Amino acid sequence: MTALPDSTPTHVPPPPYTPRPTSTAAPDIEALLAHMTLEEKLGQVMVIGFDGLTPEPALLEMLRSYHVGGVILFARNVDSPRQVAELTNTLQRAALESGHPGLLIAIDQEGGRVARLTEARGFTEFPGAMAIAATGDVENARRVAQALAAEMRAVGINTDFAPDLDVNNNPANPIIGIRSFGSDPARVAAYGVAFLEGLQAEGVLAFGKHFPGHGDTGVDSHIELPLVPHDRARLEAVEFVPFKAAMAADVAGIMSAHITFPAIDATPGLPATLSSKVLTGLLRDELGYGGLLVTDSLEMGALAQSGYPVPLAAATALEAGADLLLFSRDHALHRAAFEELRARVLDGRISEARLNEAVRRVLQAKARFGLLTPPLVDATVADAACGTAEAKALSRAVASQAITLVRAGTPPALPLASGAKLLVVETPAANGLGHALNVPFIVVDEQPTREQRQSALSMARDGRPVILALADAARYPRQRELVEAFTETASPVIVVALRTPYDLAEMPEGPTLLATYGLNPPLLEALLAVLRGEAEPRGQLPVELP
Repeated sequence: MTALPDSTPTHVPPPPYTPRPTSTAAPDIEALLAHMTLEEKLGQVMVIGFDGLTPEPALLEMLRSYHVGGVILFARNVDSPRQVAELTNTLQRAALESGHPGLLIAIDQEGGRVARLTEARGFTEFPGAMAIAATGDVENARRVAQALAAEMRAVGINTDFAPDLDVNNNPANPIIGIRSFGSDPARVAAYGVAFLEGLQAEGVLAFGKHFPGHGDTGVDSHIELPLVPHDRARLEAVEFVPFKAAMAADVAGIMSAHITFPAIDATPGLPATLSSKVLTGLLRDELGYGGLLVTDSLEMGALAQSGYPVPLAAATALEAGADLLLFSRDHALHRAAFEELRARVLDGRISEARLNEAVRRVLQAKARFGLLTPPLVDATVADAACGTAEAKALSRAVASQAITLVRAGTPPALPLASGAKLLVVETPAANGLGHALNVPFIVVDEQPTREQRQSALSMARDGRPVILALADAARYPRQRELVEAFTETASPVIVVALRTPYDLAEMPEGPTLLATYGLNPPLLEALLAVLRGEAEPRGQLPVELP
């Protein structure tokens, strides 16, 4: 067993564990569970990542000898549809040859900002959650999710850690933002349910995240431990609403958040992922959820900062009520976590009943989605099944409905006259907007320097229209100063928020304000159409601007 650092916090055991009822288990599930060894059970609750485009020996060893039941793919594991299909087949064959149930092969494929399967790698890129909500058509969430799921299934991916069910009502949120369907709980619930139903209609397990809610945080849980200070009444009225709706819609799983919620568990510095009051007391006992519960990655900074190294975090999460433990790429940590779990079950700190409950839920989910026997896909048709004309047309249609005119300018700047002299001033995130428009452009830093500002202003002395393409302006105040400087010129000004629409808050009077909710290819194409007058900006703001 790997020794734990002396700096780890004192372990506070949860209340005595009593198994909670789940959906009635089929006899074959109980028979399978009864014949599993301790090591096989422990493997089933682990989902691990790895490096490279092909399975490394250490990964195959984790599947064969540690009986790992799930694998998560990241962008580092993706090159083309056929490559991914061959990769997932290799992983499933390793499970099959070892006599194990099929693997959960997972990915974070939300669309928009969080997409591991991209156009550059042969897949279809779709607008993200906030862009979808801006269309005003909840069925777009279902359509996009079904199209995403069809491509995932074509390459052997059966689990999506999506949709994001966080209510983003904090303009300074550095990690959720446009990943959310908006700031209204009812809207997030409606679009989130449609999205998860679209995924599951195509045979992909959906996991709503990040329970109990990551929308009102000001720090990134990948780095630090956020705290949500609201009382229980506020959490019930806002944060819990989308998750309750998802549970009622039979979502396959819920992902927990590495965030402290003192109104639920007052233990100082204890993230929800490790809290039995959150995972068992709230989610299971109060809300009655019987599906899978997966942790966010146990290798994230919020847990380490809280004094929980990966092995201890894994054990604490399982003990608190998690069914699946999510890891990233470090196989040494995976093995250490496995050994820590094994030791705690053997000495009784984690009860066998708690482990059996978690494994039972995993097996039930695999049975529900046809994964008890390791499934294989036809890799030879994967390339043709992804990035289809139909999927791209859907993506473009949704993007065209999302572009939002937040404010018409004075004087009006849209549409741009054909052949008009323009200037585009863009931050590095603008992704070549000036080049796409085939007009003069200047790239400035995220925090534009005085020299860059003067250079840009000098290029617009003839009064030509200016497009300011911004990203994360709320974090970089000099971008707003740049806008203010241009409003003092004779140029009509168009400000485009390429990420969060919160960048358009507190803008000076005068400029036209547009929101795209992202900068992937379909959204940029839709923006160009609006600028050229080929399309109207039809989107609706899904958030309130301060």
